[in-house]
Amino acid sequence: MDLSELTLRLSTTTLFSPLDRAQLRALLERSPRHTAQAGDWLAEWPQGLRHHLVLLSGEVEARRRWIEPDGTPAGSARRIAVPANGPGFALLGAGGSQLQVQATARTEYLSIDTDDLDDLLGWFCLGAFVLPEPHLKLFHRLPLETVARAIDRLVERDVAPGETIVRQGEPGDSYFVILNGEAEVWVAGPSGGAPVLVNRLSDGDGFGEEALLAECRRTATVVMTTPGQLLVLGKADFDALLRPPMVAEVEAPAARERVARGSATLLDCRHPAEHEAGRIEGSHSLPLARLRHEGVFELDPDATYIVYCDTGRRSRAATFLLHERGIRALSLAGGITHWPYEVVGTAV
Repeated sequence: MDLSELTLRLSTTTLFSPLDRAQLRALLERSPRHTAQAGDWLAEWPQGLRHHLVLLSGEVEARRRWIEPDGTPAGSARRIAVPANGPGFALLGAGGSQLQVQATARTEYLSIDTDDLDDLLGWFCLGAFVLPEPHLKLFHRLPLETVARAIDRLVERDVAPGETIVRQGEPGDSYFVILNGEAEVWVAGPSGGAPVLVNRLSDGDGFGEEALLAECRRTATVVMTTPGQLLVLGKADFDALLRPPMVAEVEAPAARERVARGSATLLDCRHPAEHEAGRIEGSHSLPLARLRHEGVFELDPDATYIVYCDTGRRSRAATFLLHERGIRALSLAGGITHWPYEVVGTAV
C-alpha cells in the first residue's frame, strides 16, 4: 500500500480523523517504516512501547504486565494481526514501560512518534488551527494552554522588503512570528565591524523572544527581504503568557494513592478512541475538545481530578481549563505512557 492510500484509509479512523489529509500524510512521512522477522522484538521491557505502531502486514503479540494493589504481579497477552479482508492495517497504541511487543510472523510497520501525534491532536482540540500548522512550529515550545491565549492576542502586521523589524541594541518590546515572507538576521561584526549575516527566516519562524526573556537589548537586527505579514505579541502579553505558574503535576505513585483513598478521580482527556484502546482502570473520559467547548457541567465542583493523556501535554491544557472553570485538578506527569500499573482496553 502506498503512502497516499494509507493516508486515505487512516483518515477514516477515529483516532486520525481530526487531522486533515496534509497533516496526516506529513506525519506518516516523518514516521520510519520497519520490517521485523518472527521472534524480533518491536518493544521490550523496561523501555516498553513508546510509539504508536501502524501494522501494514504480519502479526505481533503484545504482552502487558502490572502490579495488583496487593503487590502481586499480573499480566496479559494479545495477538494483533493485519486482517486479510479489512482496511489493510492494524493499530497498536503506545503502551508505556509495561508493554512489550514481539513479532510472531514477518511484519512490516510504521512507528509514529507519540509526542508528534499528541501535539497535533492537542492543537486540534484547543482550536489552535486558526493558522496553518507550519506557522505554529515555534509555539510548540509552549504549553498548549499558553498557545490558545497567545493566538487570541496576536496582532497581524504587513511588512515591506527592506523594512527593519528589530534593530540590534534597541530595547525589546514585542515577539514576532512570520506568517508569510522572508527575512535576514544580521549581527554587528567584531569590534564594530561590518554586520554579519547569521540566519535567514521564513514562514513560521519566530524571533524577538531572547530580549524579552533575558530582559536585555536586542541581540540582532532582522530585516525583511520580501513583502510579507507578521504576527506580533506585545511584551505585556508575552510576559503574562510565558511566566505564569506551571500547571501542577502529580507523579504516578502519588496519583494512584490519591485515587485509592478516594480523594481524587481520574479523567482521561484524550480522544474517545484512545480511551477505548487503552486507559487507566476507573478513569472517566472527558476529551479535551469537549471540555473546551461544552464546559464542566458534569463534574463535581467539590472534587479533585487527576487528568491524563498520552504524554502530559494535553492533560496540562485540560488541567488549565479546569482551573479556569473553578475545578481543582492536577495533571498526571508523563501521561499514561509513564503509568507503571495496570492499563485496560481493547488494545492491551
